[in-house]
Amino acid sequence: MYNLVIFPVIFFFLNTSQPLQVSADNPGTIANHPEIYLIKQYWHTAIVFNTTDIDTNIFPEAKLFKKYKLLDIGWGDAEFYQYPGFDSGLAFNALFYPTLSTLRVEGIGISKKNYFDISEIVVKLIITEEQLKSILKYISNTVYRNEEGKPVILSETSLGRIIFFKSLGKYHLFNTCNTWLAKGLKEAGIKIKDDIILTEQLFNEAAKVGIVIKVKE
Repeated sequence: MYNLVIFPVIFFFLNTSQPLQVSADNPGTIANHPEIYLIKQYWHTAIVFNTTDIDTNIFPEAKLFKKYKLLDIGWGDAEFYQYPGFDSGLAFNALFYPTLSTLRVEGIGISKKNYFDISEIVVKLIITEEQLKSILKYISNTVYRNEEGKPVILSETSLGRIIFFKSLGKYHLFNTCNTWLAKGLKEAGIKIKDDIILTEQLFNEAAKVGIVIKVKE
């Protein structure tokens, strides 16, 4: 029964936007301006930071990943996100019922180029230091913390390289990982719509203010 409902919905999600194209111009790096990246890998949509750009006073959980070059951060349904693979029942619940959420943080040890090679879509955003601080604060405020101010770890995989933190907010069809990312970017002053639920909507919006550096054919 789940498949009869979930797959038409997913098909709609993946086929309602114009296809992206790699940007003709790429200005490279700009002095004193950090870069962030939006990436898509199968069901996973995330924001990626250079670890050295992260202020751990704002996002203290990053201290657990200091040995990695990049930090990949995404938000989603707690059960579906932690499930190793795809489960149509969990996907159905995630879309059609308000569910508990988790913040997924992954340390990336390979080079940026190699990581982007295994991604389907990559959009680079060149931002200011203040915008970076705002986005990190937004992410930090997503983390659920107990009375002692400490985060709650739901699970760890890949020898601690991926950690799922208990987070605030309910996941559902109209508040997805894409909505969460768009709101964080808009809150930082980036000109992007935040009434987004679809992956393609997010990346099409990001392409208007960023540089598309990878689109899988």
